[in-house]
Amino acid sequence: MRRARAPGCSTSTTPSSRPSRRLGTKARDTPAKAAQLDQILRRLRPRILIFDEFHNCLRGRRRDVEAIFAVLRRLGREYDISPALVGEAAVYDHINLTDEMASRFALAPVPRWRFGEDYLALLDSLEAALPLARASRLSDETIARAILTLSEGLIGEIVGIVTRAATEAVRSGVEQITEASIEALAHVPLSRRRGSPQREALL
Repeated sequence: MRRARAPGCSTSTTPSSRPSRRLGTKARDTPAKAAQLDQILRRLRPRILIFDEFHNCLRGRRRDVEAIFAVLRRLGREYDISPALVGEAAVYDHINLTDEMASRFALAPVPRWRFGEDYLALLDSLEAALPLARASRLSDETIARAILTLSEGLIGEIVGIVTRAATEAVRSGVEQITEASIEALAHVPLSRRRGSPQREALL
């Protein structure tokens, strides 16, 4: 004989079992994700969306790239959102393939870091986040200029150099980044890596 239950009551299954399966299904459901995104955009009403490393979106199949730009147009049309595409020169090249796309975006080049107060403040903020026992004083002129020269003013290179130097400082037990330890990294600047024998060997 089946036990009767009141309307709206659930069965005695594990509390988390059914919701987890339901969420798992939605996590793989693209239409569900799109509907969720629409709800978020309607609620938050952002004026701008920033897409970093956008050049990676241009490496797929042509129809996939076209679909991405169709979404960007939809964002502007339905939600009055301005997309900001941040990336390498390939983004600029792709945007300017047609007059239609070129008219939708304005070029705003991002300058490289130069030696000055803003750059020194950047180094201070990076050092504050390092798990080193001793102060490195990355913003001292000598070591700051060494990092700037090797990084060629690129933020990703600056962070990479400091991170590698911090890792070596921990491994060696010195617990401090010095000008000598920066030089010991033998870091090859990006402009030289593009034509380096190591890169050519990969082609």
